[in-house]
Order: sequence, then structure tokens, then C-alpha cells
Amino acid sequence: MKLKMLTAVVLMFAVAGAYAQFGIEIPGLKKDAKKEEAKKEEAKVGVASAALPFGVKLGGQQAVAKGNASFATVEQAVTDNAELEVAVEKPEMVIINVFPSDEKGNVKQGAAAIIIMFQKTNKGTIEQTVDKKKIPAGTYLMNVVAGDKTSRVVFKIK
Repeated sequence: MKLKMLTAVVLMFAVAGAYAQFGIEIPGLKKDAKKEEAKKEEAKVGVASAALPFGVKLGGQQAVAKGNASFATVEQAVTDNAELEVAVEKPEMVIINVFPSDEKGNVKQGAAAIIIMFQKTNKGTIEQTVDKKKIPAGTYLMNVVAGDKTSRVVFKIK
């Protein structure tokens, strides 16, 4: 009798594991709340691909990675003093390298990086360049580095 019950329990866990692997819910079986909350948070900040391991918001617009593109995009052009927000908590430093590029994320040959740095914050503006010069109108690719991750975003300045 005990062996039959043990076998039934083992079989039940095996089936539940297989269902979970394929995203099939079993009525009455509670999911891991922490994993679900993490998925919701990732969706909220726009984490979608290797191009966007953490969310980036520019000028109030969330950068969105589409398909398997090597970069995310901000759909509408922003002003030269747009607010930039990075979805990382308590960063020591955020380094942003901005390069003139085309809409496909190809950096113009020989282009120098425009550098923006945030210390102990995840918010600032794109006018906070190290050389104190505003970024002129055009299309740009920015690499946003926080911790050991880099989000790549193409955007336009009007």
C-alpha cells in the first residue's frame, strides 16, 4: 500500500514537472510566486532579448527589442535634453557610450563616442555628456553599461 502511494506521488511530481517545463498549468497547483513576480518585473521594464538585458527608458519611452535584433529601439525622436532612466537598482556607475549610426544600428565609421556617466543613480539626461556638449540631431546607437550587462538602444534626436 505504501509503495503504491509513493509511486503515485512520484508520478504526480514527474507529470507536474513536465507540465511546468512546457508552461502548462495544473489546476490547484500553486506556482512559484517569486518566479512569477520576476517575470512580471522583467516585462514591466522591457527586458526582451540579449540586446536589452535591463530596461532603458528615454524621453519617457521604453526601449523595445524586436525579434533577435542586436539592439532595441525608441520609436519616437527625443529632445537633446531627454531624460534617460536605466532599470537597475542602486548602480555604482552607469556608463553610456553614444555613437552616430543609421537606423539599423550600424555605427558610422571613425565616429567618436559621446560619453555620459551616472554615478550612484539610474536617472539623468542625455545632455549630461562628459565633454558638456549637447548631442546634435540625428540617429544614434547607445551602449548602456551597468554592472556586467550592456543594453544597446537605437534612438533619434530631433
